[in-house]
Amino acid sequence: IPYNKEIEVTDGHIKLIPRPKNKSSNLSIDVLFSSLAETHKENVIGVVLSGSANDGTRGLKEIKLAGGITFAQDDTAKFSSMPKSAIAEGVVDFVLSPKDIAKELIQISKHPFVKREPQKIPPEDEIENSNPDLKIILHLLMAKKNVDFSHYKMNTIKRRMLRRMLINKSKTIKLYAEFLLQKNNEVDMLYQDLLINVTEFFRDAEAFLLLKNTVLPRLLKSKTEGGTLRIWVAACATGEEVYSIAMLLHEIQQHKSIQIPFQIFASDLSTEAISEARIGEYSIHQLKNVSPKRLQHFFTKTKDKYRIAKSLRDVCVFTEHNILKDPPFSRMDFISCRNFLIYLDTNAQKKAIATFHYSLNEGGYLMLGKSETIGASAQLFSVTNKKFKCYSRKKNSGSHRIPELSSSVSKLPPHYEETDPLNKNSKPTSIPKKIITAINGNLGNAFDSFLLSQYVPASVIINHDLEILQFRGPTSLYLQHSSGKASFNILKMAHVEITFELRNAIHHAIKTKQTVYKTGIEMNRDANGNASQIINLEVSPIKIDGEEPLLVIIFTSQQIEILEHVADGKYPIDRQEKKNSIAKDRRIKKLEEELASTRADMGTITYDQEAANEELQSANEEIISSNEELQSLNEELETSKEEIESTNEELITTNQELHSRI
Repeated sequence: IPYNKEIEVTDGHIKLIPRPKNKSSNLSIDVLFSSLAETHKENVIGVVLSGSANDGTRGLKEIKLAGGITFAQDDTAKFSSMPKSAIAEGVVDFVLSPKDIAKELIQISKHPFVKREPQKIPPEDEIENSNPDLKIILHLLMAKKNVDFSHYKMNTIKRRMLRRMLINKSKTIKLYAEFLLQKNNEVDMLYQDLLINVTEFFRDAEAFLLLKNTVLPRLLKSKTEGGTLRIWVAACATGEEVYSIAMLLHEIQQHKSIQIPFQIFASDLSTEAISEARIGEYSIHQLKNVSPKRLQHFFTKTKDKYRIAKSLRDVCVFTEHNILKDPPFSRMDFISCRNFLIYLDTNAQKKAIATFHYSLNEGGYLMLGKSETIGASAQLFSVTNKKFKCYSRKKNSGSHRIPELSSSVSKLPPHYEETDPLNKNSKPTSIPKKIITAINGNLGNAFDSFLLSQYVPASVIINHDLEILQFRGPTSLYLQHSSGKASFNILKMAHVEITFELRNAIHHAIKTKQTVYKTGIEMNRDANGNASQIINLEVSPIKIDGEEPLLVIIFTSQQIEILEHVADGKYPIDRQEKKNSIAKDRRIKKLEEELASTRADMGTITYDQEAANEELQSANEEIISSNEELQSLNEELETSKEEIESTNEELITTNQELHSRI
């Protein structure tokens, strides 16, 4: 290609693009491979032949992560730097001579998964999640690696599995399951392919700016002298993000008089990734996001790599850890788990979020990846920054129970049920006791559910954010979903005629921490006003150990009859007038009660308003005082500026004299 160009492939078209002027090194093969991986995903084969330096290594890594296949030339290469760099990085599937690479490509082209025509159904969708051979493979992984991949998204697992099948020339999943039983090292290879280690230094630069400018300073400020800031980086891969956070903390504190010690706990499933992170050595292309200043300050050059400084390495503890199974770390101030939840199914995501909630201190922060959210666990966290998925643990939210995950791996297919693949002498077992316990437990649960549905009054549990957490009894008379965006806010769901009283009752219950009763609220049942209900509300605060403060709201009602059948003469006129009079008296009494309640509320509001005005006035005086100080400081700065200008003029004069003497 021309010397001042780079090449990329977009949607099947080869394009020449200008080479960036500020680019120090020419890595055109990386650009080409990366564009292929981004556009064509697993339908890419990357081959690195003889060449100098390390161009192509990063590109091959991206091809492999996308699900493609990678080759590198063996010792037959005249210039071996490029293939050796890729091999050392661990991103090469085949190391062969050019002749053998050609033979392997021919073999791959004949595989049934490689089709000339465009596929309507992706190959992974052709394998059912209930496929018995798929369950055998998951069971083998569970038995050898003690990791239950049934909680991961099956399409991702199947795509990685198909890649290994292509490399090993297994034409069906049944053949691949048999191949795994025969070759134990293939289980290791599949396991490594399933652990997707995608990371880099200061990944998503804006997210790290948020950490540096807002989150980490706030956490450091909350620590008293002698306290330690504790951070957990979950799914840390090869440690780049861990050391990035350590650099930020070091930079934030370098100009402060009081140094708050910090410790970063980093965990990952991959033993190999943890080993690399512990060593802390990175190639120059892995450090592309690290500024020259940081490179000089925090790294030491060793041969062709850069090693992290000992001062940072000593505060980072790396360990192998399974978030879904192993006991979590505790008393953490900040947890970063970015781009891991996207690989888990919904139940596993809930477990991971609950685990992080348990691990965090009150008011601690959790940061997720851009494509991740806390989902149905909104009662545990409040949003700090929506764009960069930063959340803070709600105060007084307590320690919620971490849900258990039921594995499908333990349930082997019928033809495989009698034996363990790793123990040929194993025998069938009888019904486990756990199942019998579950049967008995289900009867009690069913009985409780029946009683709750039939005899419990309509009631809900809400938190102080007015979000409904639980429903009990028939609530449809009082609560209904409004049109528009779905919401569990009780004031948005409540019938319009009870909203005002309900709001007041909740406000007073939160303020006084006492049970509040509201009675005699009239609510029409139909549009003609022929049938009404008298609604009574009871709002009671409840406190459960380890839980956030909650409120129980109980609705009760009594039906009343309004003037009916006047025209058909069902009731005598005097009786009808008597009923009408009773209805008017009831209405007048109701209006008087509302008026008295409104006056009391107005008094409270007036008092609160006066208190707020006093606080605002005090704040205003402080602002005026601060403004005067700022003006005084500004004048001092202007004086200093004039002095500097004067000094500058003297320096110019001295400089001119020196020039003259020279």
